[in-house]
Amino acid sequence: MRSTPVSILFVVVAILCFVIAALYAFGVLQIFVTDPHAAHHYTHTILFVVLAVASLIAANFTRPKTV
Repeated sequence: MRSTPVSILFVVVAILCFVIAALYAFGVLQIFVTDPHAAHHYTHTILFVVLAVASLIAANFTRPKTV
């Protein structure tokens, strides 16, 4: 499915994942962690960065190509 709205949706998801990754990196977000007293959660940061990059790749595949 190649459409601009789907591509924009993937970009929005990527931006959201980057924001969540930054919040985990700075220790602001403490959701779904085993040690809530830890200052930083780098494994969650890495996960959300990978999800953001995957969303950008998906956005590239779903955008309409111009010839």
